[in-house]
Amino acid sequence: MTGNEVKSQEEQAKQLLSQLHAYAKEHNLSNRQLAEELGAPHNTLSKWWFFSGGKGARKPSEPHLNAIKEFLETKNKPEVYVKVEEARHRIEKIKYLLLLLEDELRWFRDSEPTARDEFRKELDASDIGYVSSLLTMLTEEDKFNRWLALTTTRFQSFGKR
Repeated sequence: MTGNEVKSQEEQAKQLLSQLHAYAKEHNLSNRQLAEELGAPHNTLSKWWFFSGGKGARKPSEPHLNAIKEFLETKNKPEVYVKVEEARHRIEKIKYLLLLLEDELRWFRDSEPTARDEFRKELDASDIGYVSSLLTMLTEEDKFNRWLALTTTRFQSFGKR
């Protein structure tokens, strides 16, 4: 590694520690509390730059730097970003479930009437309607809010009919 690369890494480490120090001050955390949140030993954290004015101050190891970076990224995200990430995760699950559902329903569509009769006996039309309606209404916020205010039906988990 060249001298410039070493200096660059040290600057990045100092910047991360500066951000970590600012986070601790902003949240009124002691070094011990911060170490606990970060998952680093208190003795280790106290030897890092910004946490030690002594001659023994040192740069955190690469794994600790990665942990600090990840910690700051997750802790400093505004709540709206956390909600958006959760929404995206759930959207992916719904896409998968819709593909699975369509595959299963296609079998009933292409099957004999007796198979569809069994389908009708086993599944509650109200529950199917509720899920279908909810999926449709989620496509537009105004429609969804009106539907939410007016609907009295709730999913019964295919309970007793």
